[in-house]
Amino acid sequence: MMYPNDFPQMPDTFDRRVRKTLETLPERPQKTRCVPLRRIVSIGLAAALCIGGTAFAASDLPEAIGRTFTLLLHGEDAQLLQDYTITPAPGTLVDENDRYRLSVESVLFDESAGVGIISLHLQNKTGNGVIPFETGKPIAEYQTEDIAWGQLAECNPVQEGQYAFQVVYGNLGFCGGRFYLDTTRSTENDYYIEGALIPGISQGYTGGALRLEAAELGRSVPMPDGLSYRSAPALAVDLPDFEPMPYYQTADGRVTLSQIGLHIVDSELYCVVDDLKTITLRMKDGTEQVIIDRENDIDQTLYALGNSQGDVGYDTATYVLARSFELTDVQAIVLNGTEYPLPE
Repeated sequence: MMYPNDFPQMPDTFDRRVRKTLETLPERPQKTRCVPLRRIVSIGLAAALCIGGTAFAASDLPEAIGRTFTLLLHGEDAQLLQDYTITPAPGTLVDENDRYRLSVESVLFDESAGVGIISLHLQNKTGNGVIPFETGKPIAEYQTEDIAWGQLAECNPVQEGQYAFQVVYGNLGFCGGRFYLDTTRSTENDYYIEGALIPGISQGYTGGALRLEAAELGRSVPMPDGLSYRSAPALAVDLPDFEPMPYYQTADGRVTLSQIGLHIVDSELYCVVDDLKTITLRMKDGTEQVIIDRENDIDQTLYALGNSQGDVGYDTATYVLARSFELTDVQAIVLNGTEYPLPE
């Protein structure tokens, strides 16, 4: 039986041919995906308006959200989120091995829509300047203010010994997500990394503890079922508890909106992530905030994940939003031209 990471050795000539072929291929980032899964947690039909609530253990620094999430969140309204951001005391959320030291600088999680963002600091203790991952090259046509993720350098492990950043929960449920290197802050031996993640209530996540891992390619550990394996975590940090963020939910339970997340349920669309061509927030003052407009190349999301409900097909979509807003200013959400009013 062959397990993950158990691959036959290939000659150097084969490796060089593969790399040469890959270098000639056009780069197209795959930011969204649809994943068939067992079932979705049902959403209540009662209208919900949860404004106020208990805040996260907030940072003492008023500029914290602007500093730590400036790569991910755009606009002055990002400051609205500082009361819900956990900025742990230095040295508290840390793990290290003989080569690297991983620290969580800040984390913001919204359980209502099932999304989060996180800032990390990875230090190279050896001082040899070796980064334990590769970074994708931003593509020129995506480097516009309308595509929020176009200028981010995505972190990807491609060879043994390199790290894949991931967030897990429960009995090793895995979040979807993307992690990016902040090239403006990073130096030869200090790497600042920003991540967008979606546990996904459709994937069995019903709340509770999350754990950040840097999984090392080439080392495997058995899964709890004893039948399969996964990459072994080289570094791991348990993320702190969180309190609910404010959110709106439409009366039919179809749309849940917070300041950093959007969750949509639609049993009529095969893949909601792909079939939703336009998503707009209609504000009470008559203005609109475009989240997605595929025809005009606008994408103000950082990551999207589609999930399924049994044999119905791909019928949910969850988005990590790149632009924040005052939640009480939103009047309705417009999906493919159809308006869904939010509770008064």
